[in-house]
Amino acid sequence: MSRRCRTSKWRANTKVAGVQRAGARRAHTSQYQHFIPRFILRRFQVGIPKSRKERNKEFKRTGVDPEYILYYDVATGSLDTRPIGKVYGVLGIYQDVHNTRNINELEDKLARLESQAASIIENLHKALPQGILALKYSSLVLLRKFLFLMHFRNESHSSRAFEVDRPENVQARQWVERILKADGIRSAADVWRHILRYYLDSSHSDLMRHAANVVESGGEGLQETHIPPVTYRTYMDDYFLSIWEAAQGEEFILTHNAFGLSEGSATSCPALHRIFVLSPRIAVVLCNVRLRPETKRHRRPRSLESSLLDVNLALPVPIYTAEEGGIQLFSHQRPSWETKIDGVVFKITKLTRSQTLELNSVVLFNLEKTGSLTFRSGTRMLRTAHAFRSNFPSSRLVVPLIAHLTTSLKSEEASALCSSVKSLTASPDEDFDPLSLGDLVLDVLLMQICSGRKQFPSAYDRAHFVLKIMAKAKPTSFARRISRKVRRAFRACKGDMEDGMSFAEGVNPAPLVSSIPRKLSSQLFELMIPYMRKRGAEMSGGEETLEVLQRDVAVVSFLQRASCNPGVWHALSHSSPEAPKILSKLFKKGTPADEFIAKISPSGFSSCYNRAYSLRKVYGMAGPTTSPISQRYYGLTAFIIEYFDFLAMLGVLPEPYFSQPCKRRKAQLVHIMPRAHSDLPMKRMKEFLREELEEYESEYESGEDTLDETTKEWVDEMAIVGCLAWLGKHRRNIVNFILDGFPSAMNLELFEGESHWEYLN
Repeated sequence: MSRRCRTSKWRANTKVAGVQRAGARRAHTSQYQHFIPRFILRRFQVGIPKSRKERNKEFKRTGVDPEYILYYDVATGSLDTRPIGKVYGVLGIYQDVHNTRNINELEDKLARLESQAASIIENLHKALPQGILALKYSSLVLLRKFLFLMHFRNESHSSRAFEVDRPENVQARQWVERILKADGIRSAADVWRHILRYYLDSSHSDLMRHAANVVESGGEGLQETHIPPVTYRTYMDDYFLSIWEAAQGEEFILTHNAFGLSEGSATSCPALHRIFVLSPRIAVVLCNVRLRPETKRHRRPRSLESSLLDVNLALPVPIYTAEEGGIQLFSHQRPSWETKIDGVVFKITKLTRSQTLELNSVVLFNLEKTGSLTFRSGTRMLRTAHAFRSNFPSSRLVVPLIAHLTTSLKSEEASALCSSVKSLTASPDEDFDPLSLGDLVLDVLLMQICSGRKQFPSAYDRAHFVLKIMAKAKPTSFARRISRKVRRAFRACKGDMEDGMSFAEGVNPAPLVSSIPRKLSSQLFELMIPYMRKRGAEMSGGEETLEVLQRDVAVVSFLQRASCNPGVWHALSHSSPEAPKILSKLFKKGTPADEFIAKISPSGFSSCYNRAYSLRKVYGMAGPTTSPISQRYYGLTAFIIEYFDFLAMLGVLPEPYFSQPCKRRKAQLVHIMPRAHSDLPMKRMKEFLREELEEYESEYESGEDTLDETTKEWVDEMAIVGCLAWLGKHRRNIVNFILDGFPSAMNLELFEGESHWEYLN
């Protein structure tokens, strides 16, 4: 089949609508039509969002659009608020003057797609607290088609993509020229609308089928990715979808072209990431299949070029229909487009502050001289702009924006300073008198910090210094509020402790260092603020200086208290895979726990379980330590627990285990297990977790491995015991599922005072 014939096959399904006879064209009025939908712009709205009813009521009353966003015009360097109805659109971009029946037919079809996508994206925002989003397969297909069209429909694409004289379009020139010969198609914009109609009128399965036919007819070496169905299939087959959440205290920014932005490269791969900013909290990123963990770990160093490679990607989990052989989870083989699946589960990736700023830098790097920029928080935008300028000092497109924000925020901070100090140092029913309520030194210090006269290398350094002054000052409401946060989080953290004495009881606590680098400081607060908030501490999300300071001092105060309690420190250190490397840098080498650990010998144990149990008590429960063995134990334990927790949240356990109780707070692992009982469970657990152990090695210890293979095997066993201890208390039904794989004749006793089968019966 010739190329002309192959092209006409898909074109036959999308004939130009309503071609008119000469002289029959009627007058029309150009409408302002958005290339970024209103429902996305509303998430960047200034002030409190209103319902549709409230918006309509206010518009009828005033005649003025009640929805505004902050809008930075790059060309003029101006920053102002503008109505949502007047930005990120073009007059008549979708209007087809050849269509006598409905000149706005394309916009109507887009509106229907947007309405369905808006519902999915709303559910995505609701899923943020849980960290997991489950989508029906039909919803996933619709979302991905919406994202594809968001990239295709943007203003620059509509005006440039099909201009035959542009050098970058040389490969598609002959193909475009053939399209231009069709009735009613006279310009590059007509070609763009013609193809947009084809995408809107064709279902996902039709588009994939058309692409398969084109490739089959053209052979394996076909490179005509400009042919619409082939372009669509490339987006679907070469990329998997990942959901990224901005770090606490940061937000994503929106630009005129922030949909489908290309980032990164590899051999024969023009983009490793395609970024779609959906709100200040969420960006959906299409990740090239080269970034799949099982593929990425086998690639040569530097074969992938990207500033976002340190983001730990969570693969979507397909759930297949029973007709396809029962429910299958964690398949490493991506199903082809025709495979029938019930749905897909996504784990939402929470970015660190540095990763959030890096993604925003990609967006700013692609900002054009005629473009525009929108954000919700001036403080966060200023931080983002400064971070971008520090990496790309030659780029001056955001310099006027930095000047606007700096002037605005200085004015706001000065006017709010007195009221902030008063509200945070006195209760509402108290008269404000610094001399009677507190210590003059502390009050002066707070004023100096708020005014900017007192600067520190990092937020941690500042909080540590304030905490030191607070210890010598008279009690104030500022200090009492911090104390309440710390007590509440500490009490909850003690509930996470395991029973039993630490081998290191009586070991002196280690003091926190007084200064750490700024990057480590950011990582620390990104780790600790959500941790304390989850355990009941009221950690303000405000951006005023004293609110941030109070929050940071509470974190350092909690760490100071936790470092004196080995059990609490153990619970904190394995709370996430990232925690141990961050927390270990808060102490100088040679802590009391380091000295205690150095005296222990790992030999002389009768079974691998007994060795793992005892070494875990030493390396994990001796208090703050800089030992690489302890760091690997904490990180690996957290990684395995996250894996089992993820399984539980998916609800994949079969009956009767799914319906069994999860919690058994008083469960305690046995201290000693005979070798006959020890070897088989440890071997089975290693086999069961083999891929997770390898993945941890690849993601968290690549290039930093200092332990020999024997020591790593001991640490793996320690982490397995630590995971079993956690599962016994919090996911007992998973333990039952695992242990039922062992012969009942073993009469295996894993927890004090009960055999597994006695417990079940």
